[in-house]
Amino acid sequence: METKKPSESETFVERMVLPEDMDIYEYLYGGRLMEWIDNCASIVATKHCRKRTVTGSIDSLFFLLPIHLGDMVLLHGYINYTTKSTMEIEIDVIKQEGLTGIRRYATKAYLTYVAIDADGRPTEIPQIEPETDDEKRRYAEAEKRAEERRKRLETIKQQILNSPL
Repeated sequence: METKKPSESETFVERMVLPEDMDIYEYLYGGRLMEWIDNCASIVATKHCRKRTVTGSIDSLFFLLPIHLGDMVLLHGYINYTTKSTMEIEIDVIKQEGLTGIRRYATKAYLTYVAIDADGRPTEIPQIEPETDDEKRRYAEAEKRAEERRKRLETIKQQILNSPL
């Protein structure tokens, strides 16, 4: 199977926070931001493997700063790690205040995407070949997170399978 550079699927998505994106406390609704994050990750995954992809998990999602009406939201997505059929995708969310232009990190998320065939079964994808020191560091860190995810998944499966409805 071919290899690809992480930069080949790097993605930037920019959104403006509108009134319909707000929660009752006048902040960007967390669910809306999660939708934008998942959409950005989907673009990264599809660009990488050019196959059907689905969200396998959201490993972690940290809301660090509130985002307000009129702020711009820049989502920066890139692949950190691949297995035979999965990709760890990191999304950095940067808020830019509409009136001042000040930019600050607001959110970070790690998602796992799975490439699937027409029958919905996992299918092989190109592996990434980290080139820069930063890409190599992110790959090594993601490899550790992938092992932790596998362990958590097994624990969750056992809990679900052994729990009555």
